Amino acid sequence: MGRIRAVIFDLDGTLTDSAPEIARALNAVWADIGRPAVPLATVVGYIGDGPGKLVERARAALGLAADPAAIDRETKAFLAAYAVGGAGGEAYPGALDVVRRLAEAGLRIGVCTNKPQAAAERLLDSLGFSRWLDGVVGGDAPPRRKPDPAHVLAALDRLGDIAPGEALLVGDGPQDVDAGEAAGLSVVVAAYGYGGAAALRPDLPAIDAIGALPALLGLDGAVQPARAAGQSERNAPS
Repeated sequence: MGRIRAVIFDLDGTLTDSAPEIARALNAVWADIGRPAVPLATVVGYIGDGPGKLVERARAALGLAADPAAIDRETKAFLAAYAVGGAGGEAYPGALDVVRRLAEAGLRIGVCTNKPQAAAERLLDSLGFSRWLDGVVGGDAPPRRKPDPAHVLAALDRLGDIAPGEALLVGDGPQDVDAGEAAGLSVVVAAYGYGGAAALRPDLPAIDAIGALPALLGLDGAVQPARAAGQSERNAPS
């Protein structure tokens, strides 16, 4: 890994634990149309390629046909249900501190996510990340989304005059790894996330908690989130 001037993060499963809220929204839609609830552990396996794919996978698990009109309709219902549930997830412990530390060290910080732009911005704003970010590119913003490298390059373009070889992508899924490598970025796997990329690519550097990232980048020590007992990351002071 050469000199790093920018870090681009995936969102769900990397900066935020969003699976419980995603499962809540999906199950609200399923209940409305008389389908059985989907366990959280199962929903986790559907995450990573955007809401349309999530709904398509959930339908396929019930043996339903790949009906584009039905998938579109149910995806819109899912997004509506997700939007009324609050922020849409919680920050992983230490995530906000890590992003702040990297930004204060002079790195440019971006987010590249297959979550729709509006939902991503709402989540990042609600959790206090946005003040430290230089650019966010959701899955419906570019012409193509991860694993297409164009998505990562669109996010990199938001960060200023930084070459791919000067940037690092941190993500938990194979979509992140494939897109980051194809775009020419270094990649670190968030092994604590949903996507299972650490098992698929054991050759890549990985972190077991987001607080380990600064030390990996040569900054001083891992981040140990400090907050009062019972205080959530969402409400922690930045």
